Amino acid sequence: MAKHIKLPGILLLFISLLGINACSSNKLKHSISAPSKTQEHSSIKVIDLKHLQSLPEIIPKLAAHRTVFVGEVHTSYADHLNQLAVIKGLHSHWKQNTSIGLEMVQQPYQAYLDDYIAGKISEYEMLLGIQWYDRWVYDFRLYRPIFKYARDNHIPLVALNIPRELTRRITQVGIKGLSERQRKQLPAFIDRSNKNYIKRISNVFGRHSKTMSKGLNKFLDAQLGWDEGMAYAAARYLKKHPQKRMLILAGGGHVIGGEGIPGRLDRMIQSKSAIVLNNVSGALKASLGDYLLDRPAARLPQIGVLGISMKNTGSGVQITRVLKHGVARKAGLKKADVILKLADKNIKNTLDVRLFAEKTRPGDLVTIVIKRNNKIFSKKIKLGGRPKMHMRMQRT
Repeated sequence: MAKHIKLPGILLLFISLLGINACSSNKLKHSISAPSKTQEHSSIKVIDLKHLQSLPEIIPKLAAHRTVFVGEVHTSYADHLNQLAVIKGLHSHWKQNTSIGLEMVQQPYQAYLDDYIAGKISEYEMLLGIQWYDRWVYDFRLYRPIFKYARDNHIPLVALNIPRELTRRITQVGIKGLSERQRKQLPAFIDRSNKNYIKRISNVFGRHSKTMSKGLNKFLDAQLGWDEGMAYAAARYLKKHPQKRMLILAGGGHVIGGEGIPGRLDRMIQSKSAIVLNNVSGALKASLGDYLLDRPAARLPQIGVLGISMKNTGSGVQITRVLKHGVARKAGLKKADVILKLADKNIKNTLDVRLFAEKTRPGDLVTIVIKRNNKIFSKKIKLGGRPKMHMRMQRT
């Protein structure tokens, strides 16, 4: 009978990718042969479970770098708890020189982050200002502990992302098609020299498009502008504050292999970033990063779901779509209905709906007041749940 190895749950476990040698391959000119036993065996990587490192052991090594990247799957609460643990560890070394770079916030909204950290505005006002649910979408509960820790410890939060409108425009016309004003929002130099990066982005495009035509070049331009723009924002902050160090939180696709943001930032500030990965799958290679984090699974409590899409209007929150199998449809809500109230909460914007939902659970009975064709009436709705999703960052 096979034995199961139980790992201690209270520790963050680290696997050093630097100690894993990438398998070598021979170039064959005329024929393809089956791999030899030596080649086959060398492609199998072994992780020594008796020599896993804990977070306190690895933090001093990370703290020696000026910039540290911690990748994420945006919907993974465990990934964000890992990020918070690394932030706390680095802050104990970097102290007042700590800063946190965020893919989640777009550069034009930096002032709201500054005012939030300074205590001038509330979390609610900050979320409204940076348009969190319109521009990032993901449940703020995943990130709240990080934002709160930063505010409590006066750690600057730095908006790294380029504006969504710019990314969409590049997808339509490419970088060369941008207006002069739009082009100035990107760095003057866009590095296209990394062949592995080009190949990976092309593969991603190929999985989502049936035609590998001019669309690929625009898609590639958008990714290049995205990564180069975020690296430039981080470099600009670090050059302005030469004593500061930065921990950067970004999706795994921007971090893995150092091809996205890290290598570009390293080029700009003449430094070498450390790369920490979360929850990735596929073949392990030393080139992917420096460390891989593991921890027991963690999930946020499910919240109640109405089953609608919505938008802000001058008169309130308007329903733009009623999902086919959602509870809103069963209750008779319709597209163009305006939500005025949920329970005893007046609804002024979509953020009000999101924050109200945080306090509910699937199965809760809620009274909703809506306006339809200048008539106001209320309905009782039994909130639904959201299907569970599991995602991993793929490596090739």
